[in-house]
Amino acid sequence: MRLALMTWPQVKSYLRERDAILIPTGATEQHGPNGLLGTDHLVAERLALALGERWEVAVLPVLSVGMSQHHLGFPGTASFTAAGYSRMLTEIVESLARHGFRTFYFVNGHGGNTAAATAAASDLLARREDLQWIWRSWWEHPQVKALEDELFGDRNGDHATAAEISMTLHLYPGAVAPMAPVNVERPAHEWPLGPGAFRATFPDGRMYSDPSLADAAKGKRLFELCVELYGAELEALVER
Repeated sequence: MRLALMTWPQVKSYLRERDAILIPTGATEQHGPNGLLGTDHLVAERLALALGERWEVAVLPVLSVGMSQHHLGFPGTASFTAAGYSRMLTEIVESLARHGFRTFYFVNGHGGNTAAATAAASDLLARREDLQWIWRSWWEHPQVKALEDELFGDRNGDHATAAEISMTLHLYPGAVAPMAPVNVERPAHEWPLGPGAFRATFPDGRMYSDPSLADAAKGKRLFELCVELYGAELEALVER
């Protein structure tokens, strides 16, 4: 149920039955030599839409730019500051809460968003204890992690991962070019890193990953598992 394809009277009617909304969040940033700039928000959007369709929950248009300042050394990356991202999330939630939405279920595709989102939620919920803020990064469920380990072992990595490249291969056939095997290096570094230091440490954008292991069939398994796992949680929320 895309909120963008509803009219305001339809939203008013929807809110008589339930108060939940799915909010896909991601980023527009480099994803290594062959990963799509939209990887994070494309996966989050498709997952949120699959959940929304199956459980009849409204889905906000994807928030396609995130907190990606450490990737600004690579062309094409767009980013909020941490404070700007936190404020953007807060203002969106507050505007929707004004109309009667109370349960905000975020489907997140970018790990860099989480710290700013946590800060935003902490401040907002101190003022609005009637709201529920649920933040789910799709890869964090233990069963998803277990499948990633089964499919990719310790070569999955932390960014431009084999798992997320597999997801985009499944969801957008033909958009991602295959990649030859690469060395997986694990340089020591502090965190966070500025854009220049990040690029010097990870010259092609990968963080400990081997995207050559990516495969559409593996991506399909991961995507369907996410729909099943997060769908069970969403169903419990909307049917309570």
